[in-house]
Amino acid sequence: MLRRRHTAPRLTENAKRTRRGPRTRQQILDASLRLFSERGFARATVRDIARQAGITDAAIYYHFGSKRELLEALVEERGFVSSLQNLERVTADLPLDEMLIWMARGAVEMMDENREFLRLIIMEGLGGDDAALEQYRRLIDLWESALTTVLDRYHDRGAIPVDAPAAISRQVIYLILMAFVESLLGRHVSPDADAAERRDALSAFAGEALRRIVNGANRDPR
Repeated sequence: MLRRRHTAPRLTENAKRTRRGPRTRQQILDASLRLFSERGFARATVRDIARQAGITDAAIYYHFGSKRELLEALVEERGFVSSLQNLERVTADLPLDEMLIWMARGAVEMMDENREFLRLIIMEGLGGDDAALEQYRRLIDLWESALTTVLDRYHDRGAIPVDAPAAISRQVIYLILMAFVESLLGRHVSPDADAAERRDALSAFAGEALRRIVNGANRDPR
């Protein structure tokens, strides 16, 4: 009597690709971030990224249609978009100044955690790169929209004057963003400061400045 041989089921090409997919995609993103940071977005080619990741050009195009898509995916992976979506859901339970200081601290920590990536976006954007400018504008627009939505809730409670939410949002964002850029350039925060010192210094500065903004917004113009 013949015994049936039990062999391990063969993986189909689709199954193999499914199992390899997430790992390969992450390899591509990691290699892209390193090369974009080292060489700049415009100067790093798809072939360079493929070599850095140890894969073929075709494997990159399987996951991403272009370098622009790669940059967009990096923005998603760093958590900026999900954080801004969470900000939009913040209620008006805390006093206005406390909410803004809490938000500023969170923004400072996220920006500092991703300081090299944001340096890339800012510097490439200033250099006129369309893809970097697109992502910069996307993030700032999302931030402004989310914060304005939250401040509208404070306006509904009478905590800030009519027509002030959008203006305050821009002031707050510009304040935090410029303070962060200053830290990238080593002004007001020592270049030798560690991450905790940088974040504490930026948060303290932002907190004091935000209190001034809130007090100014609530001051009777007469």
